[in-house]
Amino acid sequence: MGEARILVVDDDPVSMAVVHGLLDREGYEICKLEMGAPLLDLIAIDPTFDLILLDVMLPDTDGITLCRTIKSNPRTEHIPVVLISGFRTDDRSIREGLEAGAEGYLLKPIEDVALRAWVRATLHISVLRRELVNRMSATAPGEEEILRRFAKLSHAVNNPLQALYATVDILALSLPESDEITALTNDIFKHAEAVAKLVAEASLHAKALVGSGALARKG
Repeated sequence: MGEARILVVDDDPVSMAVVHGLLDREGYEICKLEMGAPLLDLIAIDPTFDLILLDVMLPDTDGITLCRTIKSNPRTEHIPVVLISGFRTDDRSIREGLEAGAEGYLLKPIEDVALRAWVRATLHISVLRRELVNRMSATAPGEEEILRRFAKLSHAVNNPLQALYATVDILALSLPESDEITALTNDIFKHAEAVAKLVAEASLHAKALVGSGALARKG
């Protein structure tokens, strides 16, 4: 993914230099901005960026508001956004950022491994999502077929999630005990559990609609 185009928005020259240095070594194409307003103008003209790394505290606006604007625009909603903050680091701010549509929320000072891992993961998922959108556009399934796929989604997702749980458990048992490793594994379990709940809820709703014959009555 070295050819990916990443837009970094941060008014802190030290933080910008750190992020640019870390990502430049990975071979990414980096574009830099220090203010929020030019960001919206830029992506309106060129919505082909693969990722936006967006500081939460900017001189002219805040990153969470910008993220919400990006995600509410059909032309730019596909661009992954990872928020970065050295001030709004509490759980409420992080939750607000994720609810605004951000794919991730990193805290300053930015760690080399954490930044590279988030960038790689976000870009990888973005590629998978684009491939899925293209495939779905080509097949164009009907409403009933979509519901039937959703009804089976929970079972399809639970298997890889169980493998993820087991793998993380094995890694945690194999590595030396530390607060950092415990926090990381707990974070993985928490996010995996959130995915499982969301998928299960979607599957149950789909099963209920299919079982009720709502689509048949609609037709």
